[in-house]
Amino acid sequence: MNTILVCLDTSASASRVLDEVKKLAQRLQSGIALFHVVEPVAAYVPVGASMDVIATAPPLAEEDQTGLAKQRLEGLAAPLRGLGLDVTCDAALGMAVDEIVDRAQMLHVDFIVLGSHGHGALFHLFSGSVVNGVLKRSPIPVLVVPVRD
Repeated sequence: MNTILVCLDTSASASRVLDEVKKLAQRLQSGIALFHVVEPVAAYVPVGASMDVIATAPPLAEEDQTGLAKQRLEGLAAPLRGLGLDVTCDAALGMAVDEIVDRAQMLHVDFIVLGSHGHGALFHLFSGSVVNGVLKRSPIPVLVVPVRD
């Protein structure tokens, strides 16, 4: 069976991504793995600091966020399961691009699906883009769903 890794940020735009994934999964008779990454929160970042200087929030708070994200994914999975689709849900703590690429390889998925918010160049200058990072690093085909009208 084919498997599609669907990476969601659990925002309102997730429904647009899931609409497209539902169609794709039904056509390809694929399973769906819903996935969310909780990124560590920087407590203090001095100007010019490297990544090893960044401290994360207390682990308990991040574990709670991961658990809440998984619960939200389970809620999004229910309608898909009602259509007879095989859906799993998971959340992880880490850097989004790394976690997505690693999870895709670990699960031996056939496709990665991401939503693109279409933020402007200034946003990407300061925060980068998960979509761009996954496109650059993934050996697995990536489908990008535009979520902005």
